Amino acid sequence: MSQYQIAIIECPAKHLSGMKVRTTMHKAKQDCMTLWQNFAPRMGELLTDHSNWPPCYGVSVMLNAEDFDYWAVVETPASISVPAGMSNISLPPGQYAKCTVSELEKIDEGYTYLYEVWPNSQSEYTYDEQASCFELYPANWHPAQPFDIYMPLKKKA
Repeated sequence: MSQYQIAIIECPAKHLSGMKVRTTMHKAKQDCMTLWQNFAPRMGELLTDHSNWPPCYGVSVMLNAEDFDYWAVVETPASISVPAGMSNISLPPGQYAKCTVSELEKIDEGYTYLYEVWPNSQSEYTYDEQASCFELYPANWHPAQPFDIYMPLKKKA
């Protein structure tokens, strides 16, 4: 797993719109895949430019150690009126550890490295449990292409 490089970045606030599912760590892989399959055909309802597939976000909002809400979303103006079955979520600005994963098949490996291996290799930051983590899939992304996972950070005391 040492092929992962971590970059500390400042992320601006983001207003996102899309669909969500409540899931568990054990059911996440299937539930999240189903959510993306349901959201992808409807994404155009949120877009003004239909010529390209925009960058997409997968946002995880932890409810407790096992349960979380997972959102499949795109960045939208704050003034957007969302269609039925969709809603908005905001990501506040903050510091994040960014981990690039080579392909979707390795998402579990990327999360394991970012949340379990990397924190023990440095002394400055820790996971900010109060903030959401997210995945960023580039415009026109395909599952065999790289994408980034962002873990919210706070300085260690």
